[in-house]
Amino acid sequence: MFSVDDINKQTLAWARFEALRSHPPQSWDESAVSQFHEIVSALEEAYALDLSLFRVPNAEMKPRIVGVSRAPRSGRFPGRLQMSDKPYCDEHFVQRQIEGIAFYFQNLQASPERQKFGFLGG
Repeated sequence: MFSVDDINKQTLAWARFEALRSHPPQSWDESAVSQFHEIVSALEEAYALDLSLFRVPNAEMKPRIVGVSRAPRSGRFPGRLQMSDKPYCDEHFVQRQIEGIAFYFQNLQASPERQKFGFLGG
C-alpha cells in the first residue's frame, strides 16, 4: 500500500500533470518538452510505473518553418523556406501523448472495479 508520503507525491505529480494538460505551452520547444518529461518522471516515481511510451522521442523534435521567401518573377531561383534554429514538436503529437497518460490513469483507476476474482458467472 502507499504511505502518506507516497500519496503526497502522487497528488503533487498529478496536479502538475493536470495543470500542463489544462494550460499547455503555446509552442513545444525543447524547454517545454523537457518540462513535460519532468512531469512524466514525477508520475513514474510517484506511482512506480513506466510511462516511457508517452515521452516525446527525439525524432519528433524538428525545426519549424518560420518564414517563406517567394521565388522572383523571373523564375530563375526557387522560393525558399526559412527554418527555425531550435527544434519543436508538433503540438498535436504532444497532446496525444498527454491524453494517452490521462486515459492510462483512468483505466488504472477503473481496473479494480472491473477485475473479478475467482470463476466467472459464480
